[in-house]
Amino acid sequence: MLPKPRRAVVLALVAAVLALAGCTYDRDAPVRGELAPSPEPTGALYSRVMHADGHSAPRSSVSVYLYDTANDVKAVTATMSLGFFCLLPGPFCPRPVSAQPDGQGLWSLEEDELGDAAAGLQATATLHVDDAVFGPSTTLTLPESSSGSGAKGPRRVPDLVYWEPELTVTGKDGLLQVRWPTATGVPAGKKVTYTVVSASTGDTASEPLLLAGPTTGTSAQVDARVYADATSELMVVARTAVKIDGERVEAAYRSAGVPPPGDLKPPSRGAKCLAEDEASGQLEPAVSPCPLTDGDVEWDTDGVRLPGACAAETAGGESSSSGPADDECTEPNHPRVCVVLPEPREVSLVVVRTPFNPVGQVVELLDAEHRTVGSSTVEGDAFEEVYPVRFDKPVRTGLVCVRDDAGAGSVLSEVAVW
Repeated sequence: MLPKPRRAVVLALVAAVLALAGCTYDRDAPVRGELAPSPEPTGALYSRVMHADGHSAPRSSVSVYLYDTANDVKAVTATMSLGFFCLLPGPFCPRPVSAQPDGQGLWSLEEDELGDAAAGLQATATLHVDDAVFGPSTTLTLPESSSGSGAKGPRRVPDLVYWEPELTVTGKDGLLQVRWPTATGVPAGKKVTYTVVSASTGDTASEPLLLAGPTTGTSAQVDARVYADATSELMVVARTAVKIDGERVEAAYRSAGVPPPGDLKPPSRGAKCLAEDEASGQLEPAVSPCPLTDGDVEWDTDGVRLPGACAAETAGGESSSSGPADDECTEPNHPRVCVVLPEPREVSLVVVRTPFNPVGQVVELLDAEHRTVGSSTVEGDAFEEVYPVRFDKPVRTGLVCVRDDAGAGSVLSEVAVW
């Protein structure tokens, strides 16, 4: 595990690269075109998108962010890393400006679209391929132009070249080895670092998961069990700094996504749940089916509840509870909810999903008499959504619980036991 400050920086940078560029692109354009011609100066900002062998990439989208100071680009990166969109325009939280490449992979932006083309900028190109949700993507971050804001003529952005490595993924039971070739054919400095990430391909976007790295090597071990509950793709992000036409450019190249091998299902999938009655302190069978073991990672506002307990109101204002009427019902607190495994097993990993801050949550492993035989706190930053809890020495158990004195039954979206 990376130290928190370094890990936060890496995640922010990865999130910026994973953010899809504006979806303005020609869906009928070929993924691979003819050899890309040199772009002629036009507009206020111009460049081209291309494959490493020089062929154009017409089915691409391009987004450009401008920033005036180091603080501005940090604000953009932090905003993107949290998965939020800017609500207020302006230099602190700028909006992206989208460009659509033509049939030769050439693109440009006019001054009235862009503003000060001499400002520092971040340009991202994404190739929209047929066989992956996440196509290859390239992000270049440029400093303010040395010519200043009064510069005459269009500003040339370095070529946005795609890194398209073939990833090799081997292994079984979710423990994978990912290998990739070095970043060649793209502008790169002496040092290139690689990070293995996973991103959800479902309808709901979430922050990418950092699985391995940064490393200067070309392989990494990945535990795919952590993200088995959500359909996703594996990617490798290569980061480097390189001088292009006298400017120091930060470059990040993301490979196309590949699905993890096999159909991973935790042994807890579809298992029943227990909920602790706060008044008695007893664990009792909860309403079935259990929302924590169904593989649906969306937060269920009903949570885990006992029969007859109140349920959260639906969007239409009606309660789905079969219990007492709303005016007679006070939702009880369930400090602990438990997953009942089909049969006892050696447990080494519990993946807790929650849209809330996990502070105060504890994973407990219980024996047949409901005595605690192992426990570990749930650690991680708020809004990460996925929190793996590992046990270095596997514990044989058939009952895995999550305790939260604030009410675990209502704040969890999934618990996967391995």
